Amino acid sequence: MQHDAVQHYHWMTNSQFLDAVALGQLTPGPITQTVAVVGYAAGGVAGGLLATVVAFSPSFVFVLGGAVISSRCGANAAARAFLGGAGPAAIGAIIGVAIPLAAVLGEPWQFAILGGATLSLFVARRSVVTTLLLSAAIGVLVVQLGAPVP
Repeated sequence: MQHDAVQHYHWMTNSQFLDAVALGQLTPGPITQTVAVVGYAAGGVAGGLLATVVAFSPSFVFVLGGAVISSRCGANAAARAFLGGAGPAAIGAIIGVAIPLAAVLGEPWQFAILGGATLSLFVARRSVVTTLLLSAAIGVLVVQLGAPVP
């Protein structure tokens, strides 16, 4: 998606795309939110709405269909094994997004917030939502106080 939106179609800059990914991490459904921002960059409000509908529709279908069979999965050893591997896969996907985001940080205060968030998650064992909201609030405050924005 990044290659198409930034390099192929030139809908947005790499920095704007990474901002969209960061925005997606603050909200439920990170990838679908990023898709909505890219859709907006490509086609305005109509493009954003279309991208959102297209991105969210499969999730709704899977959730509705999955609700019927989810109660049966608890008794199935293969299903439990699959779900046991899904957690580490999700962590890997998050790390795969975090590394490129961290690589483009340009200001010391950004590294400080990232370090604080890491400590909050892994040392203090705070929730992801609390950590994201607190980090975002600190970032906004720091910028409002005059810190440079890359």
